[in-house]
Amino acid sequence: MESVNVGSAAMKLTYKILGQKTDDLLDILKQLAPELGLSHIAYIRLASNKSLDSSFLTATATYPIEWQRRYFSKQYFLIDPIVKYGSTSPSHFDWQELERDDRVIKDFFMDAVRYKVGGNGFSIPIRNKKNTCAIISFTSDMPKSDWETFKTLNMDKLYHASALIDSAAIAGSKLPDDLDVNLSLREEQCLMWAARGKTYNEIGEITNLSFYSVRSHLEVARCKLHGRNITHAVAIALALGVIPPMALRESGLKET
Repeated sequence: MESVNVGSAAMKLTYKILGQKTDDLLDILKQLAPELGLSHIAYIRLASNKSLDSSFLTATATYPIEWQRRYFSKQYFLIDPIVKYGSTSPSHFDWQELERDDRVIKDFFMDAVRYKVGGNGFSIPIRNKKNTCAIISFTSDMPKSDWETFKTLNMDKLYHASALIDSAAIAGSKLPDDLDVNLSLREEQCLMWAARGKTYNEIGEITNLSFYSVRSHLEVARCKLHGRNITHAVAIALALGVIPPMALRESGLKET
């Protein structure tokens, strides 16, 4: 097995970092995966001042849309071992290294394979800002022995690609300098689900909050945004970038 060459997709990531007009990040990742000899690539950025929902809803992944829908319907984001481990891991890790004695975790990985995420997985955490962590994951269906050889030959390239992906994602999501709306994690969480058309009761079920708590968080968020009502507050939040437009995607993760 030979090492891979990062081609035109890497150049598009570079153009995006430099602020030049190019493809959407998802489209670039779709092109980059086969260039690297991989099945899929996923990117998520975690921040202590952002709700977990916000992180997952604004993630970018080339995984099949069926898996993305199942991921949210099964609420896998609450137990995802890759994100949990990656958020504290000081270096890269193979998914095979993760604890799989837990039946819930084992079922998670088996389900991912059934939905064609990939039989092998490898993640690289990136910490380049205080209180934030990005996790870039790569998957493949190649035989285990080939997978080990692939990683050995291409580790530097995977790190290079991860750095480019993270920088391109940050460059494409910068908010206005004069933005001064500070929502709490719960306010942001509830407003984001409201933006996706969920009722108070549905938001309560998703977030494990009472109807009255959801209503209270949304009312505080509305006041902070100076909205006439929740719909108006959502529109303001989208205009200011408090809620990224990509968070309104149907599956929560971009589809292939």
